[in-house]
Amino acid sequence: MIAALSDWHYSAEQRLGGGGYAQTYRCHNAAFGSGEYALKVFDNPFFVNTFEKEVAALKTLEGCPGTLSLVDYGRDAQGKLCIVTGYVAGVRLDQHIATCGPLSPEQTLSLVEQILAVMSFAHAKGLLHKDIKASNILMDGERFTLLDWGVAEPRGDGRSESIRASQDFVAPECYYGIHDFATDFYSLGWLAVQALTGSLPYHFDKISDRDYRVVAHCLERPELPAGFPEPLLSPILNWLAKKPEDRLLGYDLAVLQAQARSRETDFSGFMDLRRIQWEFAYLHLAARNGIPYAQHQFALRLLKQEERVDEAIYWLERAREAGYVPSIYRLSRTLKGDGKAQLRAEELLREAAQAGMAKAQYRLGISLLRAKGSKRDLKQAADWLQLSADNGFPAGQYELGRLLAKEIDRPDEAARYLRMAAERGFPKAEGG
Repeated sequence: MIAALSDWHYSAEQRLGGGGYAQTYRCHNAAFGSGEYALKVFDNPFFVNTFEKEVAALKTLEGCPGTLSLVDYGRDAQGKLCIVTGYVAGVRLDQHIATCGPLSPEQTLSLVEQILAVMSFAHAKGLLHKDIKASNILMDGERFTLLDWGVAEPRGDGRSESIRASQDFVAPECYYGIHDFATDFYSLGWLAVQALTGSLPYHFDKISDRDYRVVAHCLERPELPAGFPEPLLSPILNWLAKKPEDRLLGYDLAVLQAQARSRETDFSGFMDLRRIQWEFAYLHLAARNGIPYAQHQFALRLLKQEERVDEAIYWLERAREAGYVPSIYRLSRTLKGDGKAQLRAEELLREAAQAGMAKAQYRLGISLLRAKGSKRDLKQAADWLQLSADNGFPAGQYELGRLLAKEIDRPDEAARYLRMAAERGFPKAEGG
């Protein structure tokens, strides 16, 4: 369970900054000496999965230059989730660009080299940052620090369900439900463009429609301004390749520059903005062009209209054919009827669970639990619920706790999983 935080002191006047889910303050604690520290306080006390993910990442990154050192973590006296790190001076890179203008080519080269060093350390440990952007970079003179590892993920088997709400630097493959080391290189490419020009990718500064993001990243031809400095032009163009296998991977910038100069990236087959804006709707355009994320999102919108359910199922089927796990799960919940339809829904649910989706693992466990059958069904139900629980799904933790307490007689484990569900704000667990 999450331990109590040590006695750290801070005030509102010591606020260093904050984002969409946490605020950071300069803090002190006599037990830790006279050094300077930073305290990250999560706005929502139930953001346990993000909290645990960031703590795990910082532990993995111990000793890595260009990252924050983990000092302490836990819940404070008010029950808020907190992470304490070493204090690093500086200003967020996006704020520096907004007030002082873009970086020089020399500064940008230094930025890229320092982030490559962090990526080298993290990738060697199998860890992807997945949110490299200017607002997550702290700049202090010539030193750059990569912050916010709350969405970092192990590379694993290359599958990933999540897309960040802020999609400015999201790599195209993420819209296909996959990620790899090349994913961070794509984000680094756009980070370098913003650092040098002050502009976001594509036309994000002018087009506010969120659906445009998926079209731009997956279908639009990137264009860099004339006079872009050659030392970075070749590797950046390579890193912006739509397919991850087309990007050069490596952590020595000089070597990457030499390799990229003899490896031209071809964007001629992709659309320009004028062609894209001829279309009636960005999301539909992306769906028609075979992007599973867009097909899934388009289907969800259609499902809100009762008369268009069949059309929604069509798009979910298209995304399922590409192996997009959220669509596999959604199909299992959408298909109705007896006989073949019900059998297929069950098969799809198992497929999504086997692909690692915590919600599907929970649903499969509950289905097995409710089915009439042998003790083997009970064991299988417990196994699926445990996978869901260990993947951080609160309902799975709660149901596993109840099962362990009532039918399997493992009270200590039951209590642990019930507490995990309560820590994540699951209502039934909070009540008892």
